[in-house]
Amino acid sequence: MPHYHQQLQSHALADLTNRAKSGILTYFGVWVILAFTFNLDQVNPSFLYLNTGLIILFAALRIAHLLILNRSPSPNIPVLHQWLVITILGAALHWGCMSAWVIYDDSLTVMQTAILIITPAFTVGGASTLSISSEIRTLYPIFMLLPVIGALIHDGSTSNLMYALLCSICLTYIFTSSKASHNDYWSAITNHLVAEERAELMEQLSTTDPLTQLKNRMFFDKEYSKEWKRCSRMSCPLSLIMIDLDFFKNLNDNYGHMFGDDCLKKTAKAINDEVARPSDCVARYGGEEFIVLLPNTNKNGAENIAKRMLKAVSDLEFEIDGQVINITCSIGGATTTPNFRNDRSELVKEADTALYYAKEHGRNQYYALS
Repeated sequence: MPHYHQQLQSHALADLTNRAKSGILTYFGVWVILAFTFNLDQVNPSFLYLNTGLIILFAALRIAHLLILNRSPSPNIPVLHQWLVITILGAALHWGCMSAWVIYDDSLTVMQTAILIITPAFTVGGASTLSISSEIRTLYPIFMLLPVIGALIHDGSTSNLMYALLCSICLTYIFTSSKASHNDYWSAITNHLVAEERAELMEQLSTTDPLTQLKNRMFFDKEYSKEWKRCSRMSCPLSLIMIDLDFFKNLNDNYGHMFGDDCLKKTAKAINDEVARPSDCVARYGGEEFIVLLPNTNKNGAENIAKRMLKAVSDLEFEIDGQVINITCSIGGATTTPNFRNDRSELVKEADTALYYAKEHGRNQYYALS
């Protein structure tokens, strides 16, 4: 469950960051247009310099957040999430207070119409786009519009009271629509991750032997084909080991199938523990037979692994009805340097022939034809 929650939060942070990127330039670009259009350096320099500094500060914080998220190999998701939310809400509060200043300050009257158009537009766009976050969905429109509504009501003129009423209606609409957008997003992302997990589980079930938890023959065939092509390109050796439990039918007949299943499970684990590389593949090939794929492994390397497996299996002990039962296995191996022109099934036949030879000549041994 913690891993699932972390996946959701990581995915949501990436989405929120991508959606918020455009706002970095948009705020700055609109501010520059307003500053030049209304000659703010002459009309009210302190207003210009203070707000320019704050806009640059928030933009720098957002850019730093973006760089850390994209370049850090293991980003701290909760910290980066709070960082992003705080900077977005900080920028919203600043813009809302700046808009209220424009309405309140008579020297900035020339900007009022533009601000009354831009601020609600920013609010609607930001709240709907960034509604992924509950905090932003709720606080962003409040920080943007509440200072404006307060300034309009404080002014008290009929037109500004009408604007205050319209902004209040707009605020109510934003809350309703962003809530629906928020719920739709989280429903979609949750369903997506659940579908991915189910697909992974189905894939795992389709490639795993249910009794031994080793890979099944279908998975082996696919991996064998892939490694054959890779070793053909690289001209490197490839080895196969086939393993068969000795006198396994007698064990089933004498002690029952549940005991036989227990033998298979413990034997599978013992064999699998002797391979370490991710490219190696141990699979249940059928019944009491196992097969091991060893890419980039020569004849001597395959022999060493096979002998370790022989010992690991013979060291196993099984108790039933007060008796201690030991089992052994026979192993056949084959090694070749694959070639695209050759039939890869021939190597499987060679390993199977070697296994037959090992069983016919005393069992509990390893034999290799090539």
